[in-house]
Amino acid sequence: MMDDRNSKPTGTMEECSLNISDMKEYCGRRFEIRGCAILFVESGFATCKINYQRFSMRKGYLGILFYDDMVHFERVSSTFKCIVIMVPYNLVEEPIYKVTTSGLWNFIYKCPVFPLNDKQLFQIRAWWQQVAWVTTNVIDTYKLEVLKNNIHNLLMVTNSELSIVNHTVSNIEDNRSRMLVTNFLELVAKHHLDYRDVGFYAEKLCISASYLYKNTFCVLGASPKALIDRQVLAAIKNYLMNTDLTDKTIASQLHFKDSSYMCRFFRRMEGMSPQEYRNKYR
Repeated sequence: MMDDRNSKPTGTMEECSLNISDMKEYCGRRFEIRGCAILFVESGFATCKINYQRFSMRKGYLGILFYDDMVHFERVSSTFKCIVIMVPYNLVEEPIYKVTTSGLWNFIYKCPVFPLNDKQLFQIRAWWQQVAWVTTNVIDTYKLEVLKNNIHNLLMVTNSELSIVNHTVSNIEDNRSRMLVTNFLELVAKHHLDYRDVGFYAEKLCISASYLYKNTFCVLGASPKALIDRQVLAAIKNYLMNTDLTDKTIASQLHFKDSSYMCRFFRRMEGMSPQEYRNKYR
């Protein structure tokens, strides 16, 4: 069945939350992430599964996790303490899409938790203190933009550090990103009449929805949802230009719930009604 819902979290405007946790409450159950979770290990040792792969976390490790990552802690030591910064989707969406190089996303996809050197540890502690200060001291008028900038800075600095230590993605990796996007577009061409949910295509490609978002944006400068919508729009235009079918019939052929829903979709995408488009261009 067709599902027009987006796979990303939705809801009211939220703010960052900061706390220190031993993560014991997440042993045996999923660590839920609203948008992005940034974890910094202060002490101790833990093992966790992220997207069914096992990772170790110990003092000095940083973790960058997203809302569709499957995270379960398997074991934590008695001394394990972790700074947890939970960044809601409304704060992290824009910083994610500002990072237009695929190297960072490929690295995080493969290594969502990783060790920091002494210089990086100092900078991360300073960054965390700045986020904590902004959260409690900056007035609401400016807080949202300042926090977005802080998140963007973290992602860009991480990307810079990867470049310095030669973890940037090679041409082979870039080609893999392009191949992934090509496979996604082929699936959209095949299934867009029935499935318009990003999660369906991510599952078909055996990747997370956020990883698909990052790759399509890096390669094509557009989100998967935008690319799906463009394919559906092209299908509507094809009917309008090459048949005399009514809006109701076209909506039925394309598996919209009703013609008014299709007309609203078309107007949002094209700036005019389907019949206005037909009269203007046919």
